[in-house]
Amino acid sequence: MQFTAIGVAPLPDIETARRNFALHDLDDGDVAKVLFHRRKQQGNGEALGWDQLRIGVASLVRIDTGGAGIETLSSASQPEQRLLDGILRAFEEAPPLATWGGHASLLPLLQFRCMKHRRSARVYWERQREGATPHIDLQQALLAGAESGAPSLDDLARRLGLPGMLGRREASLWDAWLGGDHETLAAYADYQAINTALLAAAIFHLQGRCSVAELDAMQDALRHTLRQVEPARYRDLLSNWESAS
Repeated sequence: MQFTAIGVAPLPDIETARRNFALHDLDDGDVAKVLFHRRKQQGNGEALGWDQLRIGVASLVRIDTGGAGIETLSSASQPEQRLLDGILRAFEEAPPLATWGGHASLLPLLQFRCMKHRRSARVYWERQREGATPHIDLQQALLAGAESGAPSLDDLARRLGLPGMLGRREASLWDAWLGGDHETLAAYADYQAINTALLAAAIFHLQGRCSVAELDAMQDALRHTLRQVEPARYRDLLSNWESAS
């Protein structure tokens, strides 16, 4: 079995807003305030829609027969186009792409940003036409037909003895970015991808697509990778995971 779980730390699309609303005299923080204010006036709260966002950081957790790997791509060090290229490679090399609630927000965001940067998602659409499954929305897979609202990824992960987000919140990402704290965005995307990967493995076992032994092997492989890649970076997550399980 193989799959790739994705986590994304989104940011306001300041460049487009500055051009479309003629805000050339404003700095990034003030342009974002205009975006948030306009959104609130429309009755949607201050949370921006996928068409008003860009990808700040993308984290990819890949699990296959060879073990587990994690890749963190940040727009602090490379253009957004390179982040999209990395995500598109995951569609090609290690499908399906697993998300929590991705149909509602993440997939539209990815496709919109690909359109903006003239990136082709050919493989994704070819697999769709062939009846394959390039993307699995775990929320839909687990809660299809449920009458109540879906729990957050953090809540569900912690109830299953998984590490959870450890207080990382999307609402704090923009302020962190403005303050030059790029590590906060990377941690948010990483933790989202890690918890999504662990939840995906549990759902695949529920569906009979893998055995308990294979489920344990996937979890052990991811633990091993996190300990080896950057032990200090994932120390809190690993400690929380051990104490919760």
